[in-house]
Amino acid sequence: MTDLDTPSFAFDYDPGEIVYGRGAIDDLGDALADRGRDTALVVCGSNVGANAELMDAVEAGLGGRLAEVFAGTTADKRLREAARAVERADALGADALVPVGGGSSLDVATVASVLRARDLSLADARAEIAETGGIATPDDPAALTPLFPVPTTLAGADLSVIAGITAEVDDGAGGTETVSTGVGGAALMPAALVYDPDLFETTPAGVLAGSAMNGFDKAIESLYARTRTAVTDATATRAVRLLVDGLPDVTDDAAAMDRAVAGVVLAQYGISRPGDMTINVIHAFGHGLRDAFGIQQGLAHAAVAPHALRAMAEAGVDLSLLTAAFDVDSVEAAVAEVERVRDALDLPASLSAIEGVDETGLDEAARVAAADSLLSYAPAGYELTAADARAVLDAAY
Repeated sequence: MTDLDTPSFAFDYDPGEIVYGRGAIDDLGDALADRGRDTALVVCGSNVGANAELMDAVEAGLGGRLAEVFAGTTADKRLREAARAVERADALGADALVPVGGGSSLDVATVASVLRARDLSLADARAEIAETGGIATPDDPAALTPLFPVPTTLAGADLSVIAGITAEVDDGAGGTETVSTGVGGAALMPAALVYDPDLFETTPAGVLAGSAMNGFDKAIESLYARTRTAVTDATATRAVRLLVDGLPDVTDDAAAMDRAVAGVVLAQYGISRPGDMTINVIHAFGHGLRDAFGIQQGLAHAAVAPHALRAMAEAGVDLSLLTAAFDVDSVEAAVAEVERVRDALDLPASLSAIEGVDETGLDEAARVAAADSLLSYAPAGYELTAADARAVLDAAY
């Protein structure tokens, strides 16, 4: 196989309008007006809500269409946060949701849109999750409250038809348990998204760095996913090149930030499609480490990605598209580029360097990673056993 081989594919993807550029936030109100929306509830976390430079720009962009700022989301993405957002949207008569910040706010807003469309109370939603494992999308997509995200991190979770949430549900034995679930469907794609590099520059450097590794890995994984297409090959290749060039100086240079933001837009283009994803092995490890130790995925990816790539190469996975994207001659040279970006972002080079991670939890992390549903999009013929996952984690530790 060569990096020009093009397998047959179907590419069912309908992203929202993508608006990119410095000053783009000024047109946020116009994006709502173009879609007949009058009143927006901004959805964000408390830290984002307290970022005056950012929120002043968002509020100015919305103008008279701003109803209120709901600064009640958290990294845990709790179902009750979505239910509270629905309460505020109903009370204010908001006909649009504007999640600002990272993927957590977008996921909470997306779930809120589903709850509202189906008139589901928090109790009803918890009961549905306990019974079915998830929350169904409405039969009538027009009932959804449209989303107009304003991302300020580089995680690349925005152009998506899925959203995750955690919920406390009845465990069937008189108690409760916390479960991770979510919603999914083509109708959940945002109506329009505003990527303004000026706003990314208001995000704390540490938050931006962790998110950047997550977005970077989305581009990397798209180049060897079994669900890759010629379209995602092109966007992911360009994303890698923009991110390799931009990320090392993202907090110090405006042009580097511009390239990084454009790169993360391309990194996520087409990776979340109805019935298909392209994120796979590295994200499975991220989920395992998150569940075992509660660490942020960007930190997990920073430590584990080089070793996961080496393991796939040793297992015979064709990584020629990846080496071509990095413009290098070998997988090890591509891995070295990943490590260079990681180190420039001042992210941990090993799991042992991450607070809260110890060897006693690695078996659990390996078990979760090997069972992750994203492995269904892993390279064709590649299987990750718990033992294989533990070997990668040991190397990363």
